[in-house]
Amino acid sequence: MPYYYVEGLYANSNGVKKKRKIGLYPKNSIEPYARTIWANTPKEAIQKATDELEGGEWTDGPHLSQVTEEERMRSLGAPQLPGFQTIAGNKRKRK
Repeated sequence: MPYYYVEGLYANSNGVKKKRKIGLYPKNSIEPYARTIWANTPKEAIQKATDELEGGEWTDGPHLSQVTEEERMRSLGAPQLPGFQTIAGNKRKRK
């Protein structure tokens, strides 16, 4: 069974209730969602993630991938934070 990384932004159930009253999600009700889900199909993975929101709604997403964001950025050679190891890099000696 393959696994999928599901990422996105969602409004919690309190934010959904307030949206019905005032028409906008309150800023403090929007939360990130990033989980690995084992599923047979991408559609099933999205359905399981939606069920985990417990009354919340997606505001941005869900985005589905089989590669984590970290792995994707490393493959592009994006800069990393100081103090963290690099996968492959030129090691120069200071003179």
